[in-house]
Amino acid sequence: MNKKNYITLFLAFLAGFLPSQAKDIRVSVTNTLAHARHELASLDAAPLRAKLAVSETTPLRVLNQIGLEQPSQLTHDGKLIFEVCVPPKGKMTYLIQPKAPAKQPLWVFGMQYPIRKDDIAWENDRIGFRVYGPALQQTGERSFGIDVWTKNTPTPVFSKRYLDDWRGNMQEDSLRKAGLNAQADSINRATSFHLDHGNGMDAYGVGPTLGCGAPALMGPKGLIFPYCYSDFRILDNGPLRFTLRLDFAPNAEGITEHRLISLDKGSHFNRMTVWYDGIKSPIQLASGIVLHGESDLTLGDRFICYANPTDRPETWGSLIFTGILYPDGIDEIARFEHLNHALGIKNGYRGEPFTYYFGAAWSRYDVPTFAHWTLESTQFLDNLKHSFIITIEKQ
Repeated sequence: MNKKNYITLFLAFLAGFLPSQAKDIRVSVTNTLAHARHELASLDAAPLRAKLAVSETTPLRVLNQIGLEQPSQLTHDGKLIFEVCVPPKGKMTYLIQPKAPAKQPLWVFGMQYPIRKDDIAWENDRIGFRVYGPALQQTGERSFGIDVWTKNTPTPVFSKRYLDDWRGNMQEDSLRKAGLNAQADSINRATSFHLDHGNGMDAYGVGPTLGCGAPALMGPKGLIFPYCYSDFRILDNGPLRFTLRLDFAPNAEGITEHRLISLDKGSHFNRMTVWYDGIKSPIQLASGIVLHGESDLTLGDRFICYANPTDRPETWGSLIFTGILYPDGIDEIARFEHLNHALGIKNGYRGEPFTYYFGAAWSRYDVPTFAHWTLESTQFLDNLKHSFIITIEKQ
């Protein structure tokens, strides 16, 4: 190869990294609030591709001002989401290119676990959640709500927890059948996901409650609890967003519930949209969190924050903070002593999509106190109210 060809190849190589190519789209992300924000920005992908004059399946990548690639993802509903850090009252500029992004770490992940009665569990770099499936319902166990799994590592760990627990259960069963209970107890201590082996555990009680953030219709006799999901679809599965659709079997009145849940990297809160088919007359829609004993509880006009003492307070000595947020408001927020829940109530509900947020954090990880959790919750609401201003700049 001659010198001219080498120069041509070198310039082509540089062109893939320089931050100002002719076809790039330059966008500014403005934060109008007085605190720094590290979260995901979102743009419709179709207009971006049209402006770039590329096909509707062309991948997109995002660079910062010095040409370093930013974590990004194309979502099932046609969004380009990417990670941004914007200072208080500040603006940052990013470049969007019609190129495949580099391989990225998986920050958000979820799946169904048939080895554990059809659980669906998902996690991000902060916290994790699970819902119960058809196989559990067939056993007659009454677990209705959303579970919280704590973690103190940014990497996905749930699949290993499930596998270790499943293998441990098989060994335990064999040992107990042989009368070797001490050995079985030892296996349980080493493998159960209800125990902390260094990266968190399942220490949250759900049972016949809403758990952390599940919705339910509310009749004259109280909450009409949903049971386990009947069908599901995972619509997004990382690296930055997990999205899950859940469909439930019709209840005794022929009403069918549907949910769309998503969790982003860096967030303690899931976005929940719920809707129903078959509601014949207006009813109350409830959503909220179960209360396990007397602990810190704050009821705001658009949020509920609670410090759950875990299933073994005397053993774990930590707290699972839970919360639910209503960015578009709610008719009533109250503690219902007879139901053992703190609830948000929407009156005159007819089945239309309703969106709110539910979430959790662990005091042994990144949210050490209830005051911190309350601030985290109210600031998240503030961020939702004041979305980033994203502008496509002229080249």
